[in-house]
Amino acid sequence: MPHLPPADGTRPGRGGRPRDPSRDGAIRAAILKVLAESGYAGLTMDAVAAAAGVGKATIYRRWRTKSELVADAVAELSSVSVEVPDTGSLEGDLRVLLHWLVGAVNGPLGAATLSLLSAMPHEPELREAFRSGPMGVWSAVFREVWVRAETRGEVQRPVMGTAVASTASAPILQRWLFGGEAVSVEFADEVLAEIVLPLIARRSAA
Repeated sequence: MPHLPPADGTRPGRGGRPRDPSRDGAIRAAILKVLAESGYAGLTMDAVAAAAGVGKATIYRRWRTKSELVADAVAELSSVSVEVPDTGSLEGDLRVLLHWLVGAVNGPLGAATLSLLSAMPHEPELREAFRSGPMGVWSAVFREVWVRAETRGEVQRPVMGTAVASTASAPILQRWLFGGEAVSVEFADEVLAEIVLPLIARRSAA
């Protein structure tokens, strides 16, 4: 498994002036900004340094290579708070989660992800960063929502990992990847009302 940098960007000392941890957030935000605007191929240490308002030496003090720099920024996205919703019903919890997903794919995370899709097959560090970062966070929160629904008796059999569970996010991700336009919360509500909930009801009745 590739070794990922710690989430705080801490690395062994390399000599010279000590690094300033307060700049880490601005640098990671700059990485996502440059990715969204220029793509992975157009991302350079110089471009990140300019977008973050720091010297290039500040970037190299934290990351040795471009792939290492991007993998660290992606892994850091796992620290973005995605609280497990607890509205009292599966329908309410799923609506909150799907609205959050719509906001994510329409925002900087979505734009940066699109720019990295072509690079990930050739960059093991990036694949691992996505798997253990944003995808790991999403799966954990989604799993908790299904488990709570089972506890409340809203679903009769485990759903996580089934095709029914996949229908909640798959239409949104498909439209985001191939639709070429922003995904609306109205579309997410339609997916929930016309696909997910009917499938859950049918599965429970079977």
